Parts: sequence; structure tokens; C-alpha cells
Amino acid sequence: MNNIMPAKGGSASGGKIVFFGTANVALPILEALRKEHEILAVVTNPDAPAGRSGKPQESPVSALAADLNLMCLKPEKVKGNAEFLEQLKQLNADIFVVVAYGTIMPLEVINLPKYKSINVHFSALPKYRGPSPMQAALLNGDQQTGVSMFVLDELPDHGPLIDQQIVGIEPDDNYFTLSDKLAKISAKAINQVLADYTSNKITPLPQDDSSASQTHIIAKQDGKIDWNKSAEQIYNQFRAFYLWPGIFTTWKGQNLKITECITAENSQESTAENYGIGTVLEGGFVACGEGKLLKINRLQLAGKNEVSFLEFINGYRDFVGSVLG
Repeated sequence: MNNIMPAKGGSASGGKIVFFGTANVALPILEALRKEHEILAVVTNPDAPAGRSGKPQESPVSALAADLNLMCLKPEKVKGNAEFLEQLKQLNADIFVVVAYGTIMPLEVINLPKYKSINVHFSALPKYRGPSPMQAALLNGDQQTGVSMFVLDELPDHGPLIDQQIVGIEPDDNYFTLSDKLAKISAKAINQVLADYTSNKITPLPQDDSSASQTHIIAKQDGKIDWNKSAEQIYNQFRAFYLWPGIFTTWKGQNLKITECITAENSQESTAENYGIGTVLEGGFVACGEGKLLKINRLQLAGKNEVSFLEFINGYRDFVGSVLG
């Protein structure tokens, strides 16, 4: 198997690529690929309603494609879409690269280019297959995760590995910082991995299915706080859902979003055992399960602006001593 043929204006190892992606985390990888390859087209999810207005909004990858003057395709579906399949055939790509696309790829698409399509996944596969691997790692308090590149097959995140890097998770990492870190690591590695894969320098390694774990699509309700959990578990929930859906509780029948928090210092922990679960204490501490405290730094009541804890209790003096739902 030879290297991908060089593209016009590209480097010696450059080739013709169709890039599939939707989320922000895919952006650095698309930019890295463009430096050494010809991007024939970008495929992303269709514009979708967003925000309170519900107006259709293009994906981050769509916006970048427009900035780079790249052809952008937005099929409503991929499987069984004869028109889309014909569009891909006409492009005559060497390979498809898939990053956070958000749609399962059928074999009729995976096997279409010269080389089998590859996927960049943000976990140390086979751990955390599925749509929310970074959130799962943070939610579980893992100290490390990874970036895996693998050859796509008919099962989600199942194909043989062609590259994997293990990456540390810092105690204060959240979804935003971790996704930024993993995206940059992937962008730095992608061109070399692609060159080695297409020149047959890599022997794809089958995943150990017995060690696989599956993640799920995050729903808004996943952000609901259970104060019976430990402060560390709630803080990990905050880290995992930092961008969306955030974490929230109820107070006087209204949703209350916790926008900044931290586990309490050791000197504060023992006092949690003297109060009921969910009780708000002086200084913004909340009694959690296992006798520990979570410290709220910033919060937002439904329909109001985000404020600091001190600003909040200036307006709601009965907040301290109340119990959160």
C-alpha cells in the first residue's frame, strides 16, 4: 500500500480528504489536516435550532468550513441516502476522516474511499465508547483518559486502533479544558498517523471488547444535583457538564444553576455532619452526602443573571439555612 498521492499545493504526503465533523473539538484537527492535505469537502450535521430564539444555527465545523472556503455538505441522514452517496463518489477521495460527527457511519460510506475511513475518538478505547467519553471520564473522577484513532467498521467506536495516546486529567480540568487539550493533541498527531496508516506502517490492533464501556447521550436532566452524593461526586458532575447542561438544583420551586463551585477545604468538612443534606450554610457551603461540603462560588436563579454567592444572599437573605432540592 502506497502513501496517499500528494494534493495540488500540498506536501509530499498530502492527499484528498473528506472531513466529517460537527463539534468544536473537531476544529483544530480540520485545520491541521488542511495544512498538509486537500480537503475536498466537509460533511457536518444540518443547521439546528439553538438558544431561546430557536433559530437554526450552523455547527462550529460548518462555520470553519465557510471561513476556509471549503465545500460543506449537510445531509439530513447518511444511511440509505443515495444522493449523498453519489456526491461522495464524485469527490473521489483517498480517505474520510471522522471527528465528533455525531452520526453513525454505514459501511457503504466507510468503505467508499481508497483507504478505509478513520475516526478520532476522545477516550482510551475500548473504555468509554459512545457519544460522551470526556464527560464520562470527568464524571467518574478519572485521572487519565486518551485520544484514540481507529479504522471505522459497522459498530460504533469498535474498529481496530491505529494510534492511541494516554493523557492526564488535572483535578481542575473541566469539559472545556479537557476537550481543548485532547483536540490539540489530536491535531498535532493526525498527519503523521494518517501518513503511517496509508503507507502500511501501522498494523491496526483489534480492541478488547471485554474491556469496553459505553457512554450515553447527555440529557439536560443529567445536570440535576443529588445532594446525597459526596461533594467530590457533585464537583465531578460540575466538571463534566461545564458547558452543557451545567448542574442545577431547586430552591423554593425554582431551578437554581450552580455555575462555579469547589469541594470544601478539609477544615470545613466535619461540620457537614451537623446539618441535613442539601442545607445551605454560611459562606456558600452546602451539606452533601458522606459528611462533606460543596462550596458555591457563583449561581444563577431561573430568569435572573449569574451572580456571586455574596451578591445572591444580599437579595435573598433567607437562602442561608434553607434546604436545596
